Amino acid sequence: MPYVLPVGTSLRARYKIARVLDQSRLRNVYVAEDQHLRGKLWVIKQMQPLGVDAGERSRLLTQFQAEAMLLSQLEHACLPKLVDFFAQDSSLFVIREFVPGNDLLSILNQRQAPFGEDEALRISLQLCELMVFLFKKKLAPIVLRDMSLPNLILTPEGRVLLVDLGFSRLFQREARTGPPDYAAPEQFTGEGNYDARTLVYNLGALTYHLVTGVNPGSSPFNLVPVSHLNPRVCESVRTLIEKCTRNEPRDRPASLSDLKKALESALTQKGKPQRPAPRSEKSPPLVGAGGGVRRTKRISPRLKAWLLGALLTVLMGGGLVAIYRYMLQSSML
Repeated sequence: MPYVLPVGTSLRARYKIARVLDQSRLRNVYVAEDQHLRGKLWVIKQMQPLGVDAGERSRLLTQFQAEAMLLSQLEHACLPKLVDFFAQDSSLFVIREFVPGNDLLSILNQRQAPFGEDEALRISLQLCELMVFLFKKKLAPIVLRDMSLPNLILTPEGRVLLVDLGFSRLFQREARTGPPDYAAPEQFTGEGNYDARTLVYNLGALTYHLVTGVNPGSSPFNLVPVSHLNPRVCESVRTLIEKCTRNEPRDRPASLSDLKKALESALTQKGKPQRPAPRSEKSPPLVGAGGGVRRTKRISPRLKAWLLGALLTVLMGGGLVAIYRYMLQSSML
C-alpha cells in the first residue's frame, strides 16, 4: 500500500495536500490546494508499484508516462482534465481537475432507494456518449476496466464524470475484465474478443444497478428481472435494459450509436406529457337524495335531432294557432 502523504505536504512546490479522499492497496487519492492560484483545488492520485525489480519499474514508468500523455489530450464533458503527471520518490502521481459532487454508489447507498428513471436515463445517455467518444479513440479497453459506480461522480448540475480513468493495467496482470459487476460474459473467456456490444452490456448492467438498486454482480449473467425489483420502471426502459444485458452479444443492440438512439427515445417518451384517459361512453353517475347512485342514459345524436325537430314543430304549430285566434277575434269586433 502506498504511504499516505500527511496533510500539508507540498508536491512540486505547488500542490498542497488538504485532505485524503480515498485509500486502497494500489493507490491513494487526495484533494490538494493550488499554491499559485488562490482557491483552486485539484485531485491527486498517488500510485506505487510494489514488488517489482529495477527493470520492471523502468517499464512501468515508461507505460505510465505514455498513458498519462494520452489521457491528458482527451477533451470530453464527462472526463475531468488531466493537467499534470510525474514520478517522485517511489510513487507515480497524476493531477486532475477537482469535480464537486459524489460518486453514484455513495448516492445510491445514501438514498437507500434506486435512481428515478429520468435521472438514470440522463446518466446513461451521458455515459453512452462518452463510450462513443472513447471507442472512436480506440480506448475501449480503458472503459472496460474503469466503468463502475464508484468511479462516476454526479455533480449538483446533473453532469456525470468518469474520474478514475486509466493506469489500472500498470499494476494488474489481468485488467481486461475490469469490475466484474458490470462485465459481459465474453470478457471472461480469455480470448480478448470484444466489440461495441461488450460496452453496450457494461452500460446496460450499470443502468440496471441504478434503477433497481441491486448490484448485477450479485447474480452474474442471470439477472433478476427489473420488474421484480422495481415494478415502477416502465416497460420500455425494462425492455431496453434486458436487451443490453443479454448474454449473447448478437442479441444486444448492435452498436453504441443504436444504444444512444434508444436511450434518447426512452428519455423523450418519459419527458412527454401523459395522454388523458379516453372519455367513457357512459355518463358520470349522479348522486341521489338518499346518497345512492342514480345512473343516466346517454342520448344518441340521432335522437337529439329528432327531439329538437319535434319541439320546433310544436312551437311553430302553437304559434300558428295563436295567430289564427287573434285574426278571428279581430274580424268579430
